[in-house]
Amino acid sequence: MKKITTILLFSLSVLSANAQTFIKAYQDRVNKLRKEDIESNLKEFEKLGIKTTGSEENDNALNWIKDKYLSFGYSEDQMEEDPFSIGKFKSKNLIITKKGTVFPNKYIIICGHFDSINGPGVNDNGSGTSIILETARILKDVPAEYSIKFIHFSGEEQGLVGSRHYVKNIVYKDDIKQLDIKLVFNLDQVGGIKGENNDTVFCDEDRGGISANNEASRAVTQELIKCTTLYSPLKTDIDPAEDTDYISFEEKGEVITGFFEYLRSDLSHTKDDTFANTDVMYVFNVGKAAIGALQHFAVANR
Repeated sequence: MKKITTILLFSLSVLSANAQTFIKAYQDRVNKLRKEDIESNLKEFEKLGIKTTGSEENDNALNWIKDKYLSFGYSEDQMEEDPFSIGKFKSKNLIITKKGTVFPNKYIIICGHFDSINGPGVNDNGSGTSIILETARILKDVPAEYSIKFIHFSGEEQGLVGSRHYVKNIVYKDDIKQLDIKLVFNLDQVGGIKGENNDTVFCDEDRGGISANNEASRAVTQELIKCTTLYSPLKTDIDPAEDTDYISFEEKGEVITGFFEYLRSDLSHTKDDTFANTDVMYVFNVGKAAIGALQHFAVANR
């Protein structure tokens, strides 16, 4: 009887722990994500063409993203364009700010790039772009304790040019820090491989660069893993953070994490990075995880 009681008490303690971490209001909002909206975004993104930084197609993609936010009800006052140059070519990052209720001057950044090379970039990175858009739409009127910046970077494919410009000129001015950043959550290439069993996502952990941020990154990546298992059907694995826009922040000591596809497509940077070769259900599931995680990081209303 004592053994049975012990097992029962242990089971109840596990259920209690899970009850403390799973938040139904978060799940209810996650459930507002629709696969058909992800699909529509990816198809529209493909039609915009090859979004090489500085090209007309790149400008059109920026305007398409901006129009999406306006249609969600975000105001022009919440939008900020960050123009930069690569040689003779000009482009812009787009930043949308949703103010926090308790810590309005401390920011969670969710970001991804929208530029592409050699192809329309539906996976790299229409997938991340689509998820950020849908996350912003669903959380538009949801109060959160921390401010959220939804950032769409250009120039990533040319060496993180856009995000480095943003960090150097907006996060910092004359080497004086202007923004208090809680963490940076990046989404890049989460479209999977069509026809494969895309049931796992990499959660990116800082293991290099400035070692002072590694432990904090490890902690938030564990939180990202937990949120992924709570709010999506995906399994997780850990990947070293590298070669995408969060590195621009990591180099300045910021705490970073992010998503990247587990089965890596070899079609990125090619003409075949198209809707037809992207696993829409996988993007949809990563989107669920992202919405759950962002609510957790920003401490959304429960």
